[in-house]
Amino acid sequence: MSERFCYRCGISESEGGPLINGLCQVCYRKENSVLLIEDEVNTELCQNCGSYRKRGLWVDPMSYELEELIFEVAENALLEELEDSFSEKIREYEVVLPEELDEIDDLPVGRAVVSFEPMDFHIEHFPAIITYEVRVKAKTHELQRELHDEAKKVTVYVRQTVCPRCQKFLGGYFEAILQVRAEGRPLSEEERKAIGRLVEEKVDEIMRKDRMGFIQDTIEKEEGLDFYMGSTSSARKLAQAIRERFGGTISEAYELVGVDRQTSREVYRTSVSVRIPKFQRGDIVADKRGNVYEVERVDGKGVSLRNLSTNESEHRDWKTVKREGIDTVEHERSEAMVTSIMPGEVQLMDMETYETYELERPPMDLSEGEIYRMVEVRGRKYFLNRKE
Repeated sequence: MSERFCYRCGISESEGGPLINGLCQVCYRKENSVLLIEDEVNTELCQNCGSYRKRGLWVDPMSYELEELIFEVAENALLEELEDSFSEKIREYEVVLPEELDEIDDLPVGRAVVSFEPMDFHIEHFPAIITYEVRVKAKTHELQRELHDEAKKVTVYVRQTVCPRCQKFLGGYFEAILQVRAEGRPLSEEERKAIGRLVEEKVDEIMRKDRMGFIQDTIEKEEGLDFYMGSTSSARKLAQAIRERFGGTISEAYELVGVDRQTSREVYRTSVSVRIPKFQRGDIVADKRGNVYEVERVDGKGVSLRNLSTNESEHRDWKTVKREGIDTVEHERSEAMVTSIMPGEVQLMDMETYETYELERPPMDLSEGEIYRMVEVRGRKYFLNRKE
């Protein structure tokens, strides 16, 4: 069988190793470079929120410390450009430390191993400039005796811009209004604070997945709270979280606000309303059978009640509350001193009128001479608690 020669350099196969597509080992590696990345890479980060583009989508950074942020953005851009520039013979790659790359002398066909490290950088002002040394080892043909081992200096320029989300936020954009109200009454100060804390906590969570989930503005009204939201989906998620914590109902309304110039579609703004129950801790309520209760706790699952006749705590889910007709009831509050305790009866003195009256002894600990808060419902008086 006659000797074959490399068509590029003329070396014989016996000297230059097995020919690959007519090329010796050295010429094959030269003619089939795997490191095709350009000398310069350009990328951007948002000067307002620190986000940057990753595979066409704007993402939040892992670190907001400026130096770490710049390197995160630069390295992401470098890797994306590197991945997009690999020859079609590379099916997968792995990033390793430079010292690990030195130790690699064999790889499966179609696999590359990459290392990079900054050689020089200027990040005191923008555009930030970082020059990396990029090195790749790879195997692209089963007849290769030595791996491709290529290195290149690549300069990454990190420029500042304003991301689409911040453009909308800074322009006062909002897509939905989340309205929080209470049924038949204004929100209490305690409820306003609790809802504010919940919303702040949930918005941070929502924005990890929905970059438009920001709150553009919060308006405190006499009757409740309005949150102007960057996206309708985020308003819905917040409404659900509020209902889970406080109970209540959710409804939506839509308002035509214009027409999209690009698509000619009508643009609507959504109002998502959460109406929490009228009950608050300390309210006096009664059911349709005439049982009287003090509200101890209200949450998304239902209401905890203390039966003022038995002094026992009971829980009702919201369906049961509706079925039993539990609602606030007219009542009068007063204070009275226990003047005498008998086996089945208690004598009290009203602290405002000084009139005395007797009640059936309740199932609770009482002490003579102590003052108790009382409530009167439909002509009957009940003990609430001891005055502290």
